[in-house]
Amino acid sequence: MALNSDGTVWTWMDTMKVRYMFNSKPVLNSEHLGWKNIQLSKWDKVAPQEAYVESMPNYLITMHTSPQPLKTLTLFEGREYERVMKTGEISCYVPGNFDYFRWEKIEASYIGMMLSPSLVHQVASQADMTFKGQNEFTNKLSIYDSKLVQLSQWLVDEINSNGARGTLYIESLSNLLALHLLEIFAQPKQQFYVSRKLSDQQLSKVIEYMHTHYNQDISLEQLAAVANLSQTHLVRMFKQKTGLSPYQYFIHLRIEKAKMLMMNREYTIGEIAAILGFTDQSHMNRHFKRITGLSPKEYMMST
Repeated sequence: MALNSDGTVWTWMDTMKVRYMFNSKPVLNSEHLGWKNIQLSKWDKVAPQEAYVESMPNYLITMHTSPQPLKTLTLFEGREYERVMKTGEISCYVPGNFDYFRWEKIEASYIGMMLSPSLVHQVASQADMTFKGQNEFTNKLSIYDSKLVQLSQWLVDEINSNGARGTLYIESLSNLLALHLLEIFAQPKQQFYVSRKLSDQQLSKVIEYMHTHYNQDISLEQLAAVANLSQTHLVRMFKQKTGLSPYQYFIHLRIEKAKMLMMNREYTIGEIAAILGFTDQSHMNRHFKRITGLSPKEYMMST
C-alpha cells in the first residue's frame, strides 16, 4: 500500500482496477501472492469502453493479447492518437504519464504489468546507469519485444502455480523486467553495465549460504548481501561463473540433496520434499524429472 498526495490510500489492485476506472475485473492477478514491487493482472474479453487513469504512480507495461486488431484512441502527452493495436503489441508507460484510453466494437484482452518506481530506480543504480529520474523518459507505444513476452509468461505461470517457486524466483524476474524496461526507455547507445566481476570468494560465500539454507525460501536480496553485490550484478555474474542463475543453481542443489536422501531409503518422497523446503511433493517431482530425466520413484527404483 502507499499514500497518495491527497491523503487517500491505494493498493496495487486499486491501481489496476480503481485508477483505471473501467467496468471489468481481471481473470488473473498476483495480488494474493504478496509480491513486492511488482504486479501482473490479466483481462480477457473486456467490452468496448473508456478507461481513465489518474496520475499513474507506477511504471506500467501493457500487452495486447486479443486475437483481432483493436482500434483505439489514446491521449499521449496532451495529444490524441488513433491507432490499430495488433496481437502482441506492447506499450510502456512512465509514472504519471498516461490518462485516457478508449476502444470500440471489439472486446479487448490484455496483460498489465506494473513495477514500482523504487525498484526501477534501484535497478538503474545497481546497473550503473546514469539516471536522474523518471521525467527523462517518455512513453513507448506500439513496440514488439520477445523478452517482455517471455517475462510476462513466466509471471503468469508463477501465478497459476500459486507462487510455488518462491521469493528468490520472483525477485529475479522483477529485476530482469525492471532492467529490460530501462533498456527500452533509454537511448540506444547508453551503457547499462559495469565490468565488476564476481570473485571466487564471493561465489563460494553465496554457494555456502545456499547449502546452509537449502530448506528455506531464501531471497535474492539475502544472496546479494552475502556477496556484497547488487542483486542485478549478482544474477548476471553468477550465471557467467556457473552457467546457471542463482535460482536455477538453488533448485539443482535441492535435487542433488534429494537424490542423496532417496539413496538412504529413510524417508518417503513426500517427506523428502518437505525436508528440502519444496512447496509440496508435486513441486519437487516436476523439478526432479526436468533435471534428471526420471521421476523420484523411477530414480529410487534405479538405485
